Amino acid sequence: MTSATGPQESLTIAEYLDAADVVAEPVEPDTDGAPVVSIGVPDGWQRMAAESFPGAYGVWAKAPEDGWADNAVVLVVRLSRPMDPETLLACGFTDARRLPVWEELDTHTGRFGGYPSAAITGTYAISPLTLWAYNRYTIIESDTGQYLVQLTVTIRADHEGTDAAAVVAGLSFTDPSVPQISIPNTNPTPPQP
Repeated sequence: MTSATGPQESLTIAEYLDAADVVAEPVEPDTDGAPVVSIGVPDGWQRMAAESFPGAYGVWAKAPEDGWADNAVVLVVRLSRPMDPETLLACGFTDARRLPVWEELDTHTGRFGGYPSAAITGTYAISPLTLWAYNRYTIIESDTGQYLVQLTVTIRADHEGTDAAAVVAGLSFTDPSVPQISIPNTNPTPPQP
């Protein structure tokens, strides 16, 4: 999607950062000065071993069922130089829109937890499954740099949406350099059985 403030072509965030010669350095949960990201963890989900997902801040999943495990992935990167949040977030929907048989349900741009953010919800198909996906990018400015946080929740579309809603409702950010305030978050559009 092209916007007046976004890039001329529909680039993914990774493509846009690469074209701008910006390095996205993965951040681990114990990185000094980096934002702390939390999510809601539904009953029956567990955190996966970090060594199985290099570069990820955290991965949580439900036990596999018929070859698929509903999951949530958090990525946090520190950008090598500050980027304009509006321009960067204009690229936030492209990854999802490139998924096979993508059916868009909802998009949102604005503030989330007090920070610039963009989210997209929809379904896509990977035979024989139809999957429901929620993807949110959030930019956090900190004394230690500019960070990009990505939350992706993917569940089978025929599953009840309460697990996905719990993950997203629990999404919060703590910037160690800023006094903390509480700002409520909004829930995604749950999948319809």
